Parts: sequence; structure tokens; C-alpha cells
Amino acid sequence: MTLPFESWFKVIESRRSRRTFISKPIEDEVIETLKKVISQLNKLHKDVSLKLVDSAPDQILKDVVGPYGKITGAPTYIAVVVQNIDPFSMEKGGYMGQALALEVTVQGLASCWVGGVFNEKSSKEVKLKKNEKIISVLPIGYARKNYSFTEKMMSRVGDYQQRKPLSELVEGMEADKWPTWIEAALQAARLSPSAYNRQPVRFVIGEDYSITVKLDKPDEETNVPKEIDRGIAMLHIDLALKHHNINGEWHYCDSKREVIFKKVEEQ
Repeated sequence: MTLPFESWFKVIESRRSRRTFISKPIEDEVIETLKKVISQLNKLHKDVSLKLVDSAPDQILKDVVGPYGKITGAPTYIAVVVQNIDPFSMEKGGYMGQALALEVTVQGLASCWVGGVFNEKSSKEVKLKKNEKIISVLPIGYARKNYSFTEKMMSRVGDYQQRKPLSELVEGMEADKWPTWIEAALQAARLSPSAYNRQPVRFVIGEDYSITVKLDKPDEETNVPKEIDRGIAMLHIDLALKHHNINGEWHYCDSKREVIFKKVEEQ
């Protein structure tokens, strides 16, 4: 199976976080499609995996949903699981989790990112292996037609109209020198969701057309790591670049705590 990057790119702007679901079960063929996508995504990084859990997320979310509002009615969920080995596992988990969130949207379903600390007791149904931990959960299902009061309040916080302009997010090369593909990548990254809509991701455009992805206040302690937000932004950048037929590679710089995209010229 080839991952449907173009389909994901097309729903970046239309996807909305939903917290209230109806009791309609997810069709078997949709579940099978999600499983196939998960299988492919899990090949990207050996220390990060997505796990589809065929039960409601009520138990696992019992102690972590306070700041997000109550999640109701979701028949199943995805757990984003990492091993404590790779210093950039949070980014890779955010990247893979957002890819699946977009696939969920393509399939006509809804989802919501929920981060926090998941205790061992409430996580039993995920069947974690040694050294694995859950960094986020995405409840999925068919959303209720009308937004609940909590959803209306939260959607205002995360509304795309509340996104910071690129002028506040980007340094380096002047905007009038950006090629079309860099502007498209930055606009896609600007639309990436983040916990509490904090928008912590920053970008530096190099003279070699590299894109350095940094974090604002990287040492600030939060219950949802900002690195997950960075991984989500990286996925959006990748989708825009693939849409414009730009090839490149991500370089992880542990000493500077940065991630850099570098274009690879075709031979």
C-alpha cells in the first residue's frame, strides 16, 4: 500500500478537532483501511508505533482530559507509543499520529489529539511492551452534527483565524525570496494543530533553502511536550513539499535540539 500523501494534504485545512461523537459504529472496511495505513506508518520509525484499540477511550482518558474537555461517545482510539531511546521520538510520534488523524478525516471520521501523562493502570488495554510509553491518544469516530458548548469554546481557541502570521514565526531568508514550495510548506505548517493552540513551532529559512524547525521556549515544562507539536508541523511541511514534487531529507541535530529539512536535488 502506498501512503496517500496527496489525500492528506487536501484535508489539512478542513480537519477540525472533535470531542463529541455519536454511537454509530465504524464500518469494518474503514477499520481495515486504517489498519493498513497504520501498518505502513509503523515502518517509518522502529522506536515509534501507532496502536488501534478496539474499545472506547473512557478508561485511558479518565485522568488526563481536564484541560481538553470531556471526550464522549468515541468507539475506538489510537495510542501513539514511543520507546525511551530516540531523543526525537516525540517528533516522530507527532508526525505519525497526525498522518493518521488526516487519514481519519479522509475516511469521513473525526478525531482529537489528547496528550498528558497516562498511568500504567489505565493503559493496560494498549498492551505496552517493556520501555514503551503512551505520549498521546486520538479518540476516533463519527462526530455529532452540532458542536457541543465545550467544542465551540475549544474550536475558538484552535480556530485557524487565530493562527499567528508567518511574519511572527519565520526568520532567515526574506519572504519575497521564498520559492513557491517554501511558502506552501510554511503555510501548511502554520495550520498544524498544537496543544492549547500554543503554536510553539518556529522556522528559519536558510540561503540554501533549508527549513530549520525550532521550538519557542524549548525548556518550558508542559504536560504535553512541545516536540509533539513540532512533529505535527513536520508532517504538514512534508505533505506540502510532496504536493510540489520537492524531494528532501530531515536531519536531526541533537546538540541544538533542531530539526532541519534539506532539499535533495534530482540527479
